[in-house]
Amino acid sequence: MNTSTQFDRDYDYIVIGAGTAGCVLAARLSEDPRHRVCLIEAGGSEQHPFIRIPAAVGAAIMSPKFGWGLTTVPQPHVNDRRIPLPRGKVIGGSGSINGMAYYRGPAQDFDDWAAMGNPGWSYAELLPYFLRSEHNPEYAGSPYHATGGPMGVSFPTSRNRLCEAFNAGIAALGYEYCEDFNAPEPHGYGYRQGTIWKGRRVSTASAYLRPAMRRPNLEVLTRTHARRILLDGRRAVGVEIQTGEGVRRLGARKEVVLCGGAYHSPHVLMHSGIGDERDLKSWGIEPRHHLPAVGRNLHDHPSAFVVMDMDDPTSYGVSWKALPRDIANIAQYLVKRTGPLASNLFETNAYIKTRPGLDRPDMQVVFQPARRNIKPFPIPIGHGFVVAVVCLYPKSRGRVRLAGPDPLAAPLIDPALLSDDADLDALIRGLKLARRIIAHEAFAKYDARERAPGASVTDDDGLAAYIRETLVTVHHPGSTCRMGPRGDDTVVDHELKVHGLEGLRVADASVYPRVVGGNTNASIVAIAEKASDMILGKPAPAPIERRAAAAPEAADAREPVEA
Repeated sequence: MNTSTQFDRDYDYIVIGAGTAGCVLAARLSEDPRHRVCLIEAGGSEQHPFIRIPAAVGAAIMSPKFGWGLTTVPQPHVNDRRIPLPRGKVIGGSGSINGMAYYRGPAQDFDDWAAMGNPGWSYAELLPYFLRSEHNPEYAGSPYHATGGPMGVSFPTSRNRLCEAFNAGIAALGYEYCEDFNAPEPHGYGYRQGTIWKGRRVSTASAYLRPAMRRPNLEVLTRTHARRILLDGRRAVGVEIQTGEGVRRLGARKEVVLCGGAYHSPHVLMHSGIGDERDLKSWGIEPRHHLPAVGRNLHDHPSAFVVMDMDDPTSYGVSWKALPRDIANIAQYLVKRTGPLASNLFETNAYIKTRPGLDRPDMQVVFQPARRNIKPFPIPIGHGFVVAVVCLYPKSRGRVRLAGPDPLAAPLIDPALLSDDADLDALIRGLKLARRIIAHEAFAKYDARERAPGASVTDDDGLAAYIRETLVTVHHPGSTCRMGPRGDDTVVDHELKVHGLEGLRVADASVYPRVVGGNTNASIVAIAEKASDMILGKPAPAPIERRAAAAPEAADAREPVEA
């Protein structure tokens, strides 16, 4: 195409994807009224009770109304199963349907990013961006937290009594209590915070985008698919979109910023002719820029779990025994917006080292004080609990591919789960640990019964077979547009610019050099905050060295924007 191409509408910046990163960027870029910003989102509004009420997370994540309906391709190492991959197709993206856990990751993870050839991405350099986004008065005075940011963070107002048994069980194994999982070196067990404020989910849609939508220089296009990025030579100059009214072209005078996430960012790039030229030619797509790493390096956190059933109604769940309590909980939420409905149900967890000599935890242990339904259903029916174990640094690597030349067709997603035996070994260790936790006397009074793997499954071969039959991911995919010095395994540089092109950046989980060891939402917000500074040419804030930090002077006790 040439520069004389006519566009239906022109903007300074076009942001593709109103997910966690896209909402931050649209808000930050539109703060200057001189910038005309367009945000493109394939889904619709996030204004729905399933999204706003924290305890309705199961309904939100399972609803086809809010998701893309993605699955993996058949996974040969997990019995050729297609694993569901919930991703938000809604304003706020996956941040509108996720579990609301607020966790940044160990400082070593970000220092590793910098050591991989990405200056500016160390922990000390990213900490100011974490602080910028956060309103967290529950850690007042901590050098690792701040108040006055747009995102409210808090401990859930409800703590199920079963959490005490979990904490006692893991403490008995010698692990220490963790006061703050967002300190530089999080390890041990304890209660964790979530992006919940005054009993409602906080996403970047509610915290960043909704207030910004009042600005006349920001336009948000919903139910609009980005078909491809338009190039003029080596420069991105616009985006081709599709709505119910047909195909249109939007011009970007300054930059296009791709925030589609680990699956859709490489998908859009490949349909734009940016990727491995051999693969593109096989689908009849004209290669415009050869970048073989687009879509590669995919990895996610695999998880296995021990499922317990019980008759005691202490756990969260619906039953005749619990009916009076459940009715009272509903009334409490409607009147005060507190109680179990204001909880994300995952109130305690642990980050632990399962082998000696490790410099950071390699396993997350997540406690769910609610029964896991035998058939998919959005609320727990009956009573029980689940101890899930998560492999934090998987070795397996997969890929995102095109399914064909149609930009609206879902990508083929192959995370190659358990293709490296080390991941399976880690999960076997984790299940054994979970059983030791449950065996503690603190659980005895609940008289729980192991439904899965089942008491008859005792040896490693049996546990391995169970894992292959039931393994899931915990929905933290990344690295498909990997950041690093130009080479065959990277897509963007340390400024998030696509190698070899102008006017095009990627800013989302796809740029992770390696996925962080834990929940990913908080680090994606930090990536987007940093990206906004780089795009606008603002100087980076001064690094804050660990244990010598002070909250920024701009931080105060102001309330965050209400979700």
